[in-house]
Amino acid sequence: MEQVQTANNGTVPVFNAGKSANKTRSRRNFPSLPSVPGASDMADVAYTCKVDASPTSWEALPLYSPFSLSADGSYPLIKVSRSKAADLRTGKSIHAGSGRCYRVIF
Repeated sequence: MEQVQTANNGTVPVFNAGKSANKTRSRRNFPSLPSVPGASDMADVAYTCKVDASPTSWEALPLYSPFSLSADGSYPLIKVSRSKAADLRTGKSIHAGSGRCYRVIF
């Protein structure tokens, strides 16, 4: 009797067991975003906010809370994870590890 050595504890590997090769996923049809008129048709908006007088540490800032790196509250950001913040003007995320920031309340 001949013994066959396998690398998977004596079990026979089964490839594509029970799966059909022609199975495709149907795509969901999500509605598109509404169109926006040109910048000349948009309105200017000014927001008022309160800024903490004393800075707080990055670690103490809760997730999804707005903050600013300057004491006057300009260029607000939002903490989106332990190491990233999102810029409200551009929508892009930036890396942040530690430091001091000022809480902003709209």
